[in-house]
Amino acid sequence: MTSLRRRLRRQFPSLDLAFLTDSTIVTIGIALARVLGFGFSFVLARRLSTESFGFIQYTITLAGVVAIGTQPFVQHVLARFVAKNKEDAERLAQTLHAVWFVLLGIVGVTMVIALPILIVSGQLNIGVLIIFLGVTLFNSYYGLARGFMASRRLLAAYLGSNLVQIIAILLVYQDETTTSPTPALLIYGLSYLAPLIILQVWKPLPIRFRLAFPDRAIATELIRFSLPIWVSHTAYIFYAGMDILLLERYTDTSSVGLYALTKTLSMIFSFVPVGLITILLPKIASIPTEQHAALLKKTMLAALAANGATLIVFLVGYRWFITTFIGANYLVSMDVALMLVLAEILFGFHGIITAVLVGSNNPQLETVSRITIVLTAGVLGMLLIPRYGLSGAGLMMLCCGVVAVLTYGVAGLIQRQRRNRTALASH
Repeated sequence: MTSLRRRLRRQFPSLDLAFLTDSTIVTIGIALARVLGFGFSFVLARRLSTESFGFIQYTITLAGVVAIGTQPFVQHVLARFVAKNKEDAERLAQTLHAVWFVLLGIVGVTMVIALPILIVSGQLNIGVLIIFLGVTLFNSYYGLARGFMASRRLLAAYLGSNLVQIIAILLVYQDETTTSPTPALLIYGLSYLAPLIILQVWKPLPIRFRLAFPDRAIATELIRFSLPIWVSHTAYIFYAGMDILLLERYTDTSSVGLYALTKTLSMIFSFVPVGLITILLPKIASIPTEQHAALLKKTMLAALAANGATLIVFLVGYRWFITTFIGANYLVSMDVALMLVLAEILFGFHGIITAVLVGSNNPQLETVSRITIVLTAGVLGMLLIPRYGLSGAGLMMLCCGVVAVLTYGVAGLIQRQRRNRTALASH
């Protein structure tokens, strides 16, 4: 064990071993939580009609849109400012108070904007609101735990909520007479409560909120820092959910159910990239710039090899898995399934490149990339989905994956040309 630690420290000279261990544990835990999440979807698909399952997936996607303001604020901004100030008790208390005050304001503004839109469009239901509040609550704990580097408590919250979800779904839907999607939506939104309450009673993280206006300078700093993150997250939410939203708009809820199940299954191709990204970003930050390209190439090849092998298994076993464990009525054509899988693989590459860019202090390129992707999704979705349905949605996602990688390629070429021009001018 001692020699292993020495080797790890030589390979990651500026990376704390405890951080490396925690990152690995969290990565494995997230993978397990996602497997439980797959179980949640598969059980529902097996017990409910395609229309009911599609309504659930659409509602979850819609709730993610409603949470555009709250989720990135607590997930990223809260984590960053807690980590920055955790050694200064007084400043931390002021910061946490300001965070919760601003968050309440964001929730209020969200309700003022979202409720009339949902009512007028006929999309308002209790599931959207419960999931919005549940996601906001969970990500508040997520950001707090990240800031305090409490990775094991974060993992417990992540796994616990997914475990509660699947147990509750199995209990509620074990009787085939239960066919309403509403219980599933309430379970999805409320499943976060029990693990978070237990964790806060057992080993609490500081909350620090009081009924008083926060320090204006701190609140202003929080909001100013949040602006580019909100832009990036908004772009991500819309391009990630554009296919589901447009399918519901231009086809029917049953088609959403068919498509969403295969899209969920395709997410197994994100497991390896997530693990690599967890270690890659701090590694990039710790090594000289001239080594970045070589490490990026090795990481991309590793992801390609792992997902290439997984792709073979997927192509061989997709039809058998769906017909055996879910039902033949959930099968989509292989071309749609393949487009969704290839899109997920491309977005995995995009995530790896993003980790290198952020680790090398170039995060602005991610925002440009995400905006380009969401514009592509909007244009292609409006053109393809009304005409081609599921195939149009799959093609839209595949094109978005290609554009995601190409934007970084184009940005790299532009930067290289600028460096060459600068070098020539200096001579």
